Amino acid sequence: MSHEIVQVGEELVIPCDDPAVTVVRGFRRFLVAIDIAQSAGTVDANAIAIIEDSQVPRPDQTLGPRRRVIVRSERLPAMSYVQLAQVTKNLMLDPMLAGRSYLVADAGGPGRSYCDLLDAKSVQHTRCQIVSGENESETTERGVRFNNVSRNLLLGSLNSALHTGDLLIGDFPMRSELQAELEAVEATIGVSGRMRLTGGTASGHLDMALASAMAFWLSDHRSVGAHIGQVPLRGYW
Repeated sequence: MSHEIVQVGEELVIPCDDPAVTVVRGFRRFLVAIDIAQSAGTVDANAIAIIEDSQVPRPDQTLGPRRRVIVRSERLPAMSYVQLAQVTKNLMLDPMLAGRSYLVADAGGPGRSYCDLLDAKSVQHTRCQIVSGENESETTERGVRFNNVSRNLLLGSLNSALHTGDLLIGDFPMRSELQAELEAVEATIGVSGRMRLTGGTASGHLDMALASAMAFWLSDHRSVGAHIGQVPLRGYW
């Protein structure tokens, strides 16, 4: 009996002809996040992060543990939002990602214009606005859904996952830069008693850290994996 894993889209299965055996369905998908530079002339930069999220079936038709790994994170060269939207579309059409990836984009401030450009280019994505506070919520404007997620929640969840092993950092060229950003995060308590997570390095204003945090947040969003094996292309409409 062959124990070869077959992947169709993001779905992983080990085929079995025995009608008495229930074939389990695993997955391997990619969560892509783009953090948008909010102003020019500062250390704030556009950044990207990609998390590989997988749960692989075993020969005995049980699922192995879920594994999430940051496989890419980097700052992008300065460019217009029109150019960035095209770069994003090209990325989501990459053979490694097409049909098995989900995109979350920073929709705060100028990020709204960038997300509108993604819509114009038919790039499917989830809009995330990074807000203050400790929680997350959803709002709809002109039929467009925005996920309002607090910076504390994003960075706090990322930090917790890295410490518990729920998220790993893989080997990629800017791994050390990402680690430097993560180590630069500081918690301060304001006059209202609220905690605020801030920080940055000489090279970036937590750009890669926030992109990684957004990708990790997306990995547990209800839209991800909702229709495994039913939608042929996830990166675009």
